[in-house]
Amino acid sequence: MSATILVVDDSDNLRAAMRQALEAAELDATVLEAADGAEGLTRALAGGVDVVVSDVVMPNLDGIGMLRAIRAQHDELSLPVILVTSQAEPGVRDSGFEAGANDYLVRPFSPPELVLRVRVQLRLRALQGELNQAKERFRNQSGRDPLTGAGNRRGFLDGLGRELSRCRRHGGRLTIAMLDVCQLRRLNQRLGARATDALIAEVAEVVGRQLRSHDRLARYEGGHFALLLPESDRPQGRIVLERIVEILGGRVFAGLGVGELAIAAGLVVYPGGGLESVEALSNAAQACLDRAKALGAGTIIEWPLAPADAVAGDQLTRAAR
Repeated sequence: MSATILVVDDSDNLRAAMRQALEAAELDATVLEAADGAEGLTRALAGGVDVVVSDVVMPNLDGIGMLRAIRAQHDELSLPVILVTSQAEPGVRDSGFEAGANDYLVRPFSPPELVLRVRVQLRLRALQGELNQAKERFRNQSGRDPLTGAGNRRGFLDGLGRELSRCRRHGGRLTIAMLDVCQLRRLNQRLGARATDALIAEVAEVVGRQLRSHDRLARYEGGHFALLLPESDRPQGRIVLERIVEILGGRVFAGLGVGELAIAAGLVVYPGGGLESVEALSNAAQACLDRAKALGAGTIIEWPLAPADAVAGDQLTRAAR
């Protein structure tokens, strides 16, 4: 993949010399120019630049000032900066490194030295990019359920935390729901482990089709699923759950007849109910689900729980805060 190198220097001749050396080195790179720190900063922050090579002493904005402004937006790994100066005093180099320079060139330097230092920074940046991609793949995999492809418990709780923070900042609403395939153990004994896994995967697929693109579906464990519905109030969340329960209850799954798949669900909405943390919200949703399962298939229970469960609900809320 072609790289982009930005050369910043107030001397036309020195810029041209560096550009010529870099273009002759077969770096598979495009070389851009800027005549001072202000122009260099604008080009660097516009995006698409892979390495900056900049003089230190320039009008309008010097190289150190430009570097500090770049570091306010990009760290040393995301945008490497090589400083160039004819001032060989250690104090100048120290100031550059303290500001976040990746490397330093002192004039006079040879074209091969310039090319070598730029090549090293390009390689380091490419390796960092590969490492970031590997981390992202690991993060995605660690937050995914391998059977269904939906999120897992960890990924769901992380997403709930982010949505909770967003709601607090912007005043939004959030619906958290949990649903469960009732009597899963009995189904497993009847159908076998492989067929039960296929059933769970199909349930996840059906539920996922009822959600919006920005909603989240996660499998907690077994046939226990959690839903995160941003910008949804209680009536909207209720409609989604009723639709899901109806569709799953009327669907024919392999080895089961119509209506044999029993689903129960619990529903919690933020803000409301005195629930202010990820733990409190997830525990409340679980309590609603447990109550729904006790009442039977097709039941949806909302938080707060009915008066008969008020004591248990108060205890749950206090413990989760």
